[in-house]
Amino acid sequence: MKQQQKAIEQAQKTVTQVGTKLERERKKLETELGKLTKLQADLKTKREKARAGTATAAAKRAVVTARERVAAQRDKVKDVRDQIRLVRGEEQAAKKLVTREARKLRTAERNHTTKLREQERKAAKKAKAAAKKAALKAKAAEKKAAAKAKAAARKAAAKEKAAELKAARKAKAKARKAAAGTKAAAKRKPRATAASTTAKTKAKKAPAKKSGRGPGRPRKQPVTTGN
Repeated sequence: MKQQQKAIEQAQKTVTQVGTKLERERKKLETELGKLTKLQADLKTKREKARAGTATAAAKRAVVTARERVAAQRDKVKDVRDQIRLVRGEEQAAKKLVTREARKLRTAERNHTTKLREQERKAAKKAKAAAKKAALKAKAAEKKAAAKAKAAARKAAAKEKAAELKAARKAKAKARKAAAGTKAAAKRKPRATAASTTAKTKAKKAPAKKSGRGPGRPRKQPVTTGN
């Protein structure tokens, strides 16, 4: 874009210079036309003098000289006009160059703007993709953490349940053991009763201690009824 801007400035400078030159040539044309008008008036006057009845050879020569001067001035006016045409052509060419370079500059600016927009669009798309990726990553991490927490909770619950089952089995085994001990004790009790009965029987059969009734006196037997 800097190159196009520089070209436009140079073309505008050329247009200004050509415009100044054109004004100068126009002023020159006005001056030459004024001279031509004067020469044509002088030629007319000299022709009128030469056409008079008293015209001399000098008057006729003056007409020829005036005619030559008018022709030369016409050539000068023609040259100035041709120069003006050339300057106008230069001016038109410079203006066309300005227009062309301005069009190039607009195209370059438009392309630059389009490029910037494309870059912004790509950057926005990239940022959106990165944000989406980060969101998915965060969601996956959250899901993983939730799954991990759930697994930990499940593991803790299973461990607690296993502990409860172990405690229950232990309590059941203890109760079974206590019941077995009670049952064994119950089985041992009749034996103890039998031994006690045997001891009592032996005690009955043993001789009684002497009392104060005297020796050889029999014990009084109880009276039994015959019913």
